[in-house]
Amino acid sequence: MINVGIVGSGFIVPTFIEATRSVKGYHYVGISSIDSEETLKMFKEKYHMDYYSQNCDMLFNDRNIDVIYVATPNGTHYDIAKSALNHGKHVILEKPFTVGSRQAKELFELAKKKKRIIFDAVTLMHLPNYFKIKELVKDIGDIKMVDINFSQYSSRYDKFKNGITLPAFDYKLAGGALMDLGIYNINFIVGLFGEPKKVNYYPNMKKKVDTSGVLVMDYGTFKATAICAKDCKAPLYACVQGDKACVRSDEASSVLNCVKLIKNNGDSKEYRLNKKKLTHAYEYEEFKRLFNEKDLKKAQEYNDMTLKTMKVLDKALRSADIKFPLK
Repeated sequence: MINVGIVGSGFIVPTFIEATRSVKGYHYVGISSIDSEETLKMFKEKYHMDYYSQNCDMLFNDRNIDVIYVATPNGTHYDIAKSALNHGKHVILEKPFTVGSRQAKELFELAKKKKRIIFDAVTLMHLPNYFKIKELVKDIGDIKMVDINFSQYSSRYDKFKNGITLPAFDYKLAGGALMDLGIYNINFIVGLFGEPKKVNYYPNMKKKVDTSGVLVMDYGTFKATAICAKDCKAPLYACVQGDKACVRSDEASSVLNCVKLIKNNGDSKEYRLNKKKLTHAYEYEEFKRLFNEKDLKKAQEYNDMTLKTMKVLDKALRSADIKFPLK
């Protein structure tokens, strides 16, 4: 049994709990958040936790807890994960992993020193259909274009326009479209092709935060463009185009439940390899395996991929002169 302490109480936390429940082997010891005591009590009772606290130190000092799951605003990830590792805990860290590569590298080095697993909660990297995409792109000829659109109109944007700034749009907490949705697009592309030669991000800015934008990644022989938006909505898709065929999904780059291979002659084949009801279950099944088998080597491989993603994020933010007031 993996005993988990949860830091954060946002909308992603129930998703984490339901996904880990579906693969079994997880027990939720406690939850901590700066949220109201009433909200924390609701989580405790609904998910049969042992206790709740408004101070996460209680979780860090609890010897019964093996893993800290971090689901707090982007700008707080580094400090919380670092403290958890220093207390001897394994860590599952929600996206975006950190604000940039320097923080990520420090956490990876600390995890290695402590002989602990720190796990980037990226659903995409563990989906059977994404593995299939990796296979298919080898047979579609010379890659020419990659095109992605991950646009979801956020209810928080209405409040943002009316002067109420929640963490998703708070530049002080490293909010914005690139950090929220764009990170999935970066993961999708870097997971297939590695780091690009050049990176440029063209954002729509409002109150120092990008509410939407276009990321352009130059691989020399082909280009990748990726839209991320929280201020408008459009059909979702991810498409890799070669000179013989294309691979396409008409879903978010984090879901990919249906993938199509479409050849130039019109022949097509559909793949639906994601069999689990909850797509997030795949990543937590893999974490359970890493934990139970103490597979630090594989965990490091995942960390190496995360670091590549963070380096691209660095370049994207720098190209757009987006700076967060964080250490």
